[in-house]
Amino acid sequence: MFAFTETKPSGTAEPEAVFISWLLWQPRGADLAAEALKEVQKLARYKGADPHIARLRALFASLAGADGPVH
Repeated sequence: MFAFTETKPSGTAEPEAVFISWLLWQPRGADLAAEALKEVQKLARYKGADPHIARLRALFASLAGADGPVH
C-alpha cells in the first residue's frame, strides 16, 4: 500500500516537482529537447503571472537548449 506524504493540494507543486514528473512521463525515445520546447511555448502565455511558472518555464527552456529567452 502507498502512503501519501505530500500535504499540499496537487495544484501547488513546486516547479521542480512538476518538471521531474513531466520527465518521468515522457515515452522512451522521446526527443526531450523538442518536447520541452513545446512546454516552453505553452507556458509563454503566462508571462509574468507567477514566479513558479517562470521557474518552470526556465527549467523547460534549459532542457530545450535555449541560450537566452525563448519566444
